[in-house]
Amino acid sequence: MISSRLDWKEFEGLASRALESLGFRTRRNERFVKPRMEIDLLADRDGTAFAIDCKHWKRTVGRSTMLRISQKQISRSKRVIEELDFQRVVPTILTWHDEMLHILESGVPIVPIHKLSDFILNWESCGDGLLVLRKRRSRATLPVEQQTKLHFGESGMPMSKRRQKKKPFSS
Repeated sequence: MISSRLDWKEFEGLASRALESLGFRTRRNERFVKPRMEIDLLADRDGTAFAIDCKHWKRTVGRSTMLRISQKQISRSKRVIEELDFQRVVPTILTWHDEMLHILESGVPIVPIHKLSDFILNWESCGDGLLVLRKRRSRATLPVEQQTKLHFGESGMPMSKRRQKKKPFSS
């Protein structure tokens, strides 16, 4: 069986080549410091990146383990959106096992390697269950009407009036 012949590094390479064949630029082992984090595979095209955690396990793992792994991948993906130049990031877990493609309660998809191409080509049709992190634009780059909305918040009330503690006016 091929999976027993591939080590984790070769598995990441296989995934990288599959994504490149779909028109993505890929980077392996993207590292961040303070706190130290690493993304196994980053695949990007047109401002959207997939932050992929490659899992080449000998057997499948339980739901609680997958949820814990997905939370870590969400944290790493937040670093990607904060520090790199992508508009959207989709945290993703890629497995070797022949499982169904499904989305965890956390919004992170579990994608078997043999379904990677189908997922990448159709991810936008996954609906609201899929977690997509979006880069926040700074107020300085937003149009005036959106800056006001940010200042006043969704309720239309000024931010200071929504707080419980009121600051005294200074003279």
